[in-house]
Amino acid sequence: MTAIILEIIVLAAALSVDTFAASFAYGMGRIRIPAASIGILAAISSLTLAAALLAGNLLSGLLPQSLTNDISFLILFILGIIKLFDKSCKKQAEQANKDKDNILSPAEAVPLGAALSIDSVAAGIGAGVSPAHIIAAILATFLMGIAAILGGSFLGRAVSRHSEANLCWISGVLLIVLAFMKLF
Repeated sequence: MTAIILEIIVLAAALSVDTFAASFAYGMGRIRIPAASIGILAAISSLTLAAALLAGNLLSGLLPQSLTNDISFLILFILGIIKLFDKSCKKQAEQANKDKDNILSPAEAVPLGAALSIDSVAAGIGAGVSPAHIIAAILATFLMGIAAILGGSFLGRAVSRHSEANLCWISGVLLIVLAFMKLF
């Protein structure tokens, strides 16, 4: 039972890294993420994971684990490389905030949540979480997502107050590290 709990926590944490990085970028841009938007971001990730876990259980006999790990690696590695060399994440955070009011509205949170949930599909299909533990995985992902959003936003705002340096490359490094974790 302890191994299952640990597996669920690691899965939830791994799926929250990009959410943390995006929230860090929003914090760096001094864009506030209200409770409704936080809920939407976390819910989209959790629901995407739920669908992927169910699909993974249905497809478990058809796709080898190594293939889903390779797909997860490629997606995360490519996203990480793009983020690593993308010098405009502050600008992207501002562009996602279309109404320029320094608040990420619920309507703006929906496409961001969808983009942040891409890795949930590959990870969910390959996770191999039994049907009896899917609800626990969904709940853990939802709660870890909220923690990642709050923590990333807070840390981004704190760093932006003390530095004008563009530290958005950190999200690229985190995604690349996560990609390599998928290989082992």
